[in-house]
Amino acid sequence: MNKSKYLTIILLLFSASLLFSQEGIKELRILHWNDFHSRNLPYKASKKIDGETVNYIVGGSASLLGYLNKYRDNKSLVVHAGDDFQGTPISSLTKGFSQIQLLNHFNIDAFTLGNHEFDYSAKTLDSALKIANFKYLGGNLIYLPEQKSFADLTTVKEINGIKIGIIGITSDELRLLTVPKNVEDIYIMDNDFIISYGIKELKNNNCDLIILLTHCGVENDSIYATKFYGDIDVIVGGHSHTTLRKPKLINNVIIAQAGSGGKFLGNIELKVDTDLDTIIQYKGELIETVFDSLIYDKNMQALVDNMEADVNQQLSKVIGTLENDWKRFGINSNLGQWEADVFRAKTNSDIAFVNSGGLRKELMKGEITLRDIWEISPFGNTINTIEVSGKLLFEMLLNHFIEAQKENEKSGDPDFLIVSGLNIIYDKEKLKNKELDFFKEINVNGEKIDENKTYKIATNNYIATQVGKFFGKLSEELTIAETNIIDRDVFIEAVENAGIINSVSENRIVSE
Repeated sequence: MNKSKYLTIILLLFSASLLFSQEGIKELRILHWNDFHSRNLPYKASKKIDGETVNYIVGGSASLLGYLNKYRDNKSLVVHAGDDFQGTPISSLTKGFSQIQLLNHFNIDAFTLGNHEFDYSAKTLDSALKIANFKYLGGNLIYLPEQKSFADLTTVKEINGIKIGIIGITSDELRLLTVPKNVEDIYIMDNDFIISYGIKELKNNNCDLIILLTHCGVENDSIYATKFYGDIDVIVGGHSHTTLRKPKLINNVIIAQAGSGGKFLGNIELKVDTDLDTIIQYKGELIETVFDSLIYDKNMQALVDNMEADVNQQLSKVIGTLENDWKRFGINSNLGQWEADVFRAKTNSDIAFVNSGGLRKELMKGEITLRDIWEISPFGNTINTIEVSGKLLFEMLLNHFIEAQKENEKSGDPDFLIVSGLNIIYDKEKLKNKELDFFKEINVNGEKIDENKTYKIATNNYIATQVGKFFGKLSEELTIAETNIIDRDVFIEAVENAGIINSVSENRIVSE
């Protein structure tokens, strides 16, 4: 055989092997979002451009669906990582049914249940899901009245020749994330155990790719990536509202999350070797859902408008004027302080607590409408009062700072209490170093805390029923009185009575 023929045979063999290997390489696009919180209507966002603040419109069901349809093709998997309920009046008034009706138009491949799906009770959620036309997951939850899984653990989709297995779980801290009575009929299984079970099930089904769809927060997702790498290929998450503009990569596990409120649609593009069941290439981005008249879905907007029409006129009523922007973040949030002040005044209490996680929306200065108050405080919590000795109050504060510091070290996002009637100075370094004498000063209404005095505390029923989460293990059991006054009603009343709100943040909790 001459050299020319020999070279030709080699090239033909090489080309054949290359062609064979390329046949097993398939493309997949994962489109995802999370923590929508019923923001069905578009809303204002802002950013700095050349030092100037530019306002623009993002989000809303119609824009989100429009962008989804723009990027979706026959190689696309569509997943939602939970918490579509709770955040605007329509969700609360319909107890989540509005959100299921809207999601039915998104052609979702898998939806994992979030903690806020349970805010109207497990029974109500179970009823709402009966009208869902999409696959919903939450296999770590057992529904005790019927002795069955509340939702499936896994689902399998075949897209573009790729067999994709999806495991869906919600946070195993569900009891701490909603009022306990809402989930009293739910048994929560260990997530590590249930993930392992799901992996085994999907491997037996010969899946090429395994996706973990979680509502557990990005820190927990990172932990899952260290425990289950080699089996889990992609984790799409929610709960922590983390804006991962590019996916994280831990032990070759791709971790993605798309912020909150429908501002972003996540887009992950994969090349998968189905012969080796391996991702050989990926890239990911977040697509901002900026309003575009050529993109937004007009039929969806008509559906949203029809839903909102019944409540919009009443909710658009202007009830006051805000002279300073209400900010929800920070231990001395002026919005949180205003709410705590309202609690304290309404109940004639010495002290009031609100949790920062309960503030769901900021508000720019200008008119305050009924809708604004509904969206700032959407949960319909009631006001509770607690009477404690100064000694027990000190213990509660000590434990709360310790618990918040632990949560800060764990996730960077503690649900810190914002206060009224208290002024606290503490040593930040001592707290970090776990030294228990970190308080420098605690004053109640301008006077040093007196361990023999009785103090009345006003708070919401979420905090009152989650004593362990906020105050750790106490030496005495708290006696809690239910007022049955809805917090939102009191906030509306306070705005109407004041007319003009000039809310300036005070340094009530200070570190030195």
